[in-house]
Amino acid sequence: MKIRHLWFLALGFCHLALAAQPEGAADDARWYHREHQALLPGAGSSWGFIALDPVRPYLFLARRDNGLSVFDVDKQRPLRTLEQSAGANGVVFVPELDRVLVLNTDGSLGVVQLSTLKPLKRIAVTQSNLNSAVYEPKTGQVIIVSGRRADRSTLFVFDPQQERIVAAHDLAVKKIDPLLLKGDGSFFLPMRDEGVLARLSSSSFEVLDRWQYPDCQRPSALAQDEQRARLFLACRGEQPRLLVLDRDNGALKASLPITRDVNALAYDPQSRRVLVASGVDANLSLITQLDADHYQALGSVSTQPMAYNMAFDPRSRKVYLAAMDFTQPAPTPDEPKPDPLFHANTFSVLTLAP
Repeated sequence: MKIRHLWFLALGFCHLALAAQPEGAADDARWYHREHQALLPGAGSSWGFIALDPVRPYLFLARRDNGLSVFDVDKQRPLRTLEQSAGANGVVFVPELDRVLVLNTDGSLGVVQLSTLKPLKRIAVTQSNLNSAVYEPKTGQVIIVSGRRADRSTLFVFDPQQERIVAAHDLAVKKIDPLLLKGDGSFFLPMRDEGVLARLSSSSFEVLDRWQYPDCQRPSALAQDEQRARLFLACRGEQPRLLVLDRDNGALKASLPITRDVNALAYDPQSRRVLVASGVDANLSLITQLDADHYQALGSVSTQPMAYNMAFDPRSRKVYLAAMDFTQPAPTPDEPKPDPLFHANTFSVLTLAP
């Protein structure tokens, strides 16, 4: 009887230990694995953002010198590179109008029919490159972020029905990282060099909130948990952090160390994890959400150097990353920070599956 009692007691402790584990801890300890890696031809020296088609299994790859490539993630093969798309730096989808807008390094905006991938026109916007954009369904407008220009940046407002720029708002901001819509007619704007996170009205562009945090030297990528009203902010710097904020008032709820120079975040509502991509550290970090205000680092999955831009599919939970092989020359007195030399025909699309 004593042995049986001890056995039940041990079993009870096992159940308690399992219950105390964070969600996902009992899963496959790899969390993610490299399901595919596909190579695309081309000899460009840089690339911009990647984004998933809102309906079809297509990944749009803004490859700058090589143009805008469309990749079928189901068949794992390139579908096509759009005509007249050299300089593509990013895309934004307007599915209601069957349009995808292409942000270009020469400051122009390409208009493409989404269903056929047929280029329709290219509109001159500014002299500096167009960096990122969001489609704001409440106003029916597209907000476009211009690239770095001295100590000023511009938010252009594009009317996709009239297909013209209808407003421009100059801000005393050196570098604006991609915006994030809150969903209530406002958007979050990270000011990387100023160390500020702001919230602006999508209609008036009035600054509604302006927040600064001691642990956040250089705010960059954003993601959010809409159900629990939490905002995730990646902070670059000597001690990079992930901040968890109250989406409504900016209150700091949690702060965790993360990898270097993070350019993309995602939140997986199914597993309740924050995904953190680092091209410098060549990995994808995973942070589990214990509850709205408590988080725990799970670990990281290796990716590839330079895999800094990410697209996350919340339905399949797959992660898509783009990278390219390169040689890094050693510093010299004349060139203390030499640029990497990218290898032709090594541009790859990495698919990580849970």
